[in-house]
Amino acid sequence: MEEKAETKSSGGDYWDIIAAETGGKDLDDFWRAHLKEIYRDLRDRWREGIRPGRMLKTDLYDEAVSRHGLIPVFGSGCDQIIGTDVSLLAARGAKQRLADEWGRWQKIVVSDARRHAFKSNVFDEIISNSTLDHFSDKKDILESLRELRRILKPGGLLIITLDNPWNPVVLLRNKLPYRLLKSLGVIPFFMGVTLSRPELVRALESNGFGVRDSTAIVHSPRILAIWTGRVLGRIGLGGIRAVFHRLLWAFECLEGLPTRCLTGYYVAVKARKT
Repeated sequence: MEEKAETKSSGGDYWDIIAAETGGKDLDDFWRAHLKEIYRDLRDRWREGIRPGRMLKTDLYDEAVSRHGLIPVFGSGCDQIIGTDVSLLAARGAKQRLADEWGRWQKIVVSDARRHAFKSNVFDEIISNSTLDHFSDKKDILESLRELRRILKPGGLLIITLDNPWNPVVLLRNKLPYRLLKSLGVIPFFMGVTLSRPELVRALESNGFGVRDSTAIVHSPRILAIWTGRVLGRIGLGGIRAVFHRLLWAFECLEGLPTRCLTGYYVAVKARKT
């Protein structure tokens, strides 16, 4: 793989470098605010009105670089939420950012997704948002899924999303050189292998999960939205930002079409530990 030493994303050292480069910058604030609302909608649809006791959120990068992380979205409906990340710097950045605005923030743990530092059967719910799609080998994804099952309680809920390899933009992005894409500002870090929706469903079922639902989310034109959001952020036209936000949300109606697995940027699966 190109630039193997630089993009060995399974290690904490690599993600410490990324966190040092981007932490505390409110990175792509407009786009992340849109993502936050999409995940809020997914939570409302898939939680079935059940209040989880102890919850885990994998990957704290969003919380480290933006005020629009998902801890407030998913943590507001549970008794305790714990965050984990392989990067110590990302975990510290997330804790500092959330300290003042999130009173229910209780604990962070630095651990590898393939070998979580938790006992078995301890979480009622796990949200894993685009966490396991930064490895260079699909075996690491499967190993991580087994770990998620291990730490979930029997009957526990897993909501997981991965990059959608059937989306033409994602497919093209993954074919182009990492160095080029990063220099153009298209991606801030290494994008690894991923699974299609059928592959993810099969992987979950073969590792002791019962799949309850699946879909594809985030149908807005991502690159255009990020770049436009940056421009609007610099010139400060709040009214235009509001109109653009409504336009982005209109694209999410594409989830209701049979073509959703071509237009969505992420596959999303709801599963329970059997």
